Amino acid sequence: MKQKFEKYQQIQLAKALPEYHFQSGDAATIVETVSNKKGEKGYVLEFFDCDGETLKVITVAEDFIALPPKHGVVNFRPYKAA
Repeated sequence: MKQKFEKYQQIQLAKALPEYHFQSGDAATIVETVSNKKGEKGYVLEFFDCDGETLKVITVAEDFIALPPKHGVVNFRPYKAA
């Protein structure tokens, strides 16, 4: 069954984005849904730090995101941007 994602929903990365220093499992919020010329769905994600400040806004393909697990534990780690 395909997961359903909605605007302003909190998600986790299903795959790392090393070029942006994000790891699989990092949390983000969907801020927009987009599609490319082939009609493939993608999402604009906003990543926040512990103080609610925006770290990055990135567009990814749908296979880069997943719903957080039920009863999941949030883990904080340092973020070092290049």
